Parts: sequence; structure tokens; C-alpha cells
Amino acid sequence: MKKILSAAFLAVIFTASAQQPAQKAEQITNRYAMKLSRNDDGSYSLINEKRYAKILDLSEIEDLLVPYTYKRDRLQTQDYRGVEVREFVYTTHKGYELRIAVDMAESERPTPVVFYCHGGGWARGNNGVYRTLSQYMAKQKGVTGVRIAYSLAPQPGADVRVSIADVLAAVQYVRDHAGELNIDPSRMGFVGSSAGAHLAAVGAMRTPEAKAFVGYSGIYDLETAAICQRSKDEQRIAYFCNRDPEILREASPASIVPSGHVPAAQLFCGTGDITVEYTQSEKFAEALRKRGGKVDLQVYPGYDHNLSNKASDKMEEIFFKSVDFLTANL
Repeated sequence: MKKILSAAFLAVIFTASAQQPAQKAEQITNRYAMKLSRNDDGSYSLINEKRYAKILDLSEIEDLLVPYTYKRDRLQTQDYRGVEVREFVYTTHKGYELRIAVDMAESERPTPVVFYCHGGGWARGNNGVYRTLSQYMAKQKGVTGVRIAYSLAPQPGADVRVSIADVLAAVQYVRDHAGELNIDPSRMGFVGSSAGAHLAAVGAMRTPEAKAFVGYSGIYDLETAAICQRSKDEQRIAYFCNRDPEILREASPASIVPSGHVPAAQLFCGTGDITVEYTQSEKFAEALRKRGGKVDLQVYPGYDHNLSNKASDKMEEIFFKSVDFLTANL
């Protein structure tokens, strides 16, 4: 009887484990956030080598084929853990609702607020992406963070105008609930990466209370960005309203810089970015300066699109530069 039970038990365990989805292997990168593949002999090759070679002299890149693994240095878990988080539905669409996650700063006085927009090509991602930076700012700098979930391309009726309206709706929600959230609505900041940098930048340009914007590898001119103009993905083309020039212009941060107060901007980009050309950041910086804006443009030679996350050895450097910039300008 014991043998039968043991066999049955093992069968159940085997079946359950077989039904578990295979854990996705972690992507290997070099310190520039370029993706690598491991060869059978233990050496490494550069994925997308031909694409990199079109914009970089790869012979001049040190440690090109050396894997990089992030190790904590200055940033420690206790620096940001323990922050109170509140979630709210801030808007609804047909078939779905959208939430903000608010990382509460402890303060007797109303605090500044920063809105965070995640990346993901306007089609994927969630508002957990900027949890570490948001909670660090809340705990160490007394700045409340609002992490926004916005409409994504696969959702019913979503397009770039809808996603922008979501960001602005989140801002309005915070204005309307500033008292209960202990927020000073006259001091707002915006942060985003890639597609999220695009949406956060539009939010900053269209929010009179915006004091600061920080963008990582952002898309700021949809009329020229390859990720928009050269895409053959039908869903992305539809998301950009079949690339209607007027809609793209109105949705491009570089085209809607306000004539009055311009938020201070800190822009990070890498010259080895094969997803979004780094000249997008340069052009946005130029547009901001023409309107009298203060711009801190940080260009990293050889670094790829994800230079601000753990795939890159510049992650902590960029993290703390962002903290200092936001704190100084809010």
C-alpha cells in the first residue's frame, strides 16, 4: 500500500512540475546593455552585431564580449523598502480599468509628486517598473511617487491619443485628491523610459505645474523616429493612427514645448542604441533650449537602449543622477 501511495504521489508531483511553465533564461548582456549569446565552447557572440556595426566601430568597444552581472554598490534594499503604497482606479475604459500605485512619502507638509511611465513599446509593461526609484524618492527625499498604468496598444480602442489622455487623467486625479494624498500639486515631475519617456514627456509639456522631466532612451519626435515611421507591425501602425502627420505632431514632445515655463529636463541616451536613435534626445534637448529650458543631456558612448537598468554598468550612476536632478528641481 505504501508503495502504491508513493508511486501515485510521485506521479502527481511529476505531472504538476511538468505543467509548470519553463522559467525564462535571463538574457546575457555586456556592460553596455548589448545582448550576448553563449557559444558551445563557452565564448560569447554579440546578438544583432550587424545592426551595431552600422552605428559603432565595434573594434573600439572594450569588453564587448564580456558578460556583465549587476551587483549592488551604493543602492541598498533598505534605502527604499517599507514605503506605504496605495492603489487607486483613476480612469476606466470599455472592458478595462486603469490604476495608479502611489508611493507615499511621510511628511507633515504636502510633498512634491513625480509621475512614472513605464516603457514597453506602447504595447506591454506595467506600473511596477519604477518601484525602486519611486520608493527611494519617497523614503529618502520626501517625494511622493505615482506609477501609472496606461492603455496599451493591444487593448480595445487604444491608440497614442488614448494613452496620452490616460497620463493626463492620472495627473488630474492627483490634483483632485491632493489633500488626501498630502501632495503639493504645484510641484510635479515626470519620469519615463523609451515609450514611457515619450508619454511622460508629453505629460510634462502639457502640465503647467511640471517642474522637471527625466527621460531614458526616449522617443520625442514621432514624425522622424524609426520605431514609429519604419515599423511594419500592423498593431503599432494602428496605434499611431496610421501615422497621421497632424496626430503625430500633436503627440510629439519636441513639437509641443510650451512657450511659457519649460520644465527642467534631464535626458539619458546611448550612442549604441539600436532600438531608438539617440538623436531623438539631442533633438528634444535642442527644442527645449530654444524655448529657454534648462537641459542636462547625458550621452553615453557605446551604450544600448537599456543603459538605465540592471543590464548596464551605468544603472546606479544614472539612478543617482536622476535622484539628484529631481530633488534639485522640484
